[in-house]
Amino acid sequence: MMISKVNGISFKGSYWNEKIKYPNGIEYLNWVDGEDYFCKYMIDNPNGIISDLEQCKKDLKWTKRIDKSIEFIQGSRKFLNERIFGIVGLSHLTTVFDIGNDRVLKISEENPFEYRKHNPKFDIPLIGTVEEYNGFYGYIQRKADTSNIGLNNVLEVKRKMRKAGFIPSADFSDYRIDQIGVYNGESFLLDSRCAVKQNNLLTRFTKWFEYNFNQEIILISPDLDADVEIKHVDEKPLPNYTIKEAYARIKKVIRSWK
Repeated sequence: MMISKVNGISFKGSYWNEKIKYPNGIEYLNWVDGEDYFCKYMIDNPNGIISDLEQCKKDLKWTKRIDKSIEFIQGSRKFLNERIFGIVGLSHLTTVFDIGNDRVLKISEENPFEYRKHNPKFDIPLIGTVEEYNGFYGYIQRKADTSNIGLNNVLEVKRKMRKAGFIPSADFSDYRIDQIGVYNGESFLLDSRCAVKQNNLLTRFTKWFEYNFNQEIILISPDLDADVEIKHVDEKPLPNYTIKEAYARIKKVIRSWK
């Protein structure tokens, strides 16, 4: 099980072994190697989205993260009729709120469909549209079951992605089970930015040819910024080569044989 830490907050799937009780909520934690990892936080009696967010902030002490969500809701005037039953997921740039009725509300600093459209063949069902306000995005998805996810679920989603003409982003390895959930018995991708439109046939062939037949010695410079924290993985689709660019690259590989 992968554990990720987010600005002092950690998220480890849905497994927990201890909890903290508040007057109107419970925080579930997992004690691993002498440290507490956040699993989820549930509200006993939701009152309304702004009031519920204020409760999340008070109990969890996540001032900056929750204040951004409050600013988005109040500024966009969207989702005001919803209630929050808890927080069930985190990443560096996204908070996942359980809003009941088999739904989650995600508030994020990233547009989930910046580079492509929602694909029902492998994306978790999207309810409504993606709303934007002041650099933040809010959208509702179906709530997936994220317990007991394994490699088979990841590979199933990747097969569906490739069949639809997409490839995994650099942020989606075979062991990123936290990117996958099960809904109505099917495995779906939860983070839509993990699927990138694949290059055309000419570009794929050129890259394959370069990788397998280039005889030149390529020196890789050391990463001088290895200790710098990476905010997020660049998931922008790589451009396709023009015929001229592809020809030049193939020709360069052939010259390396001499």
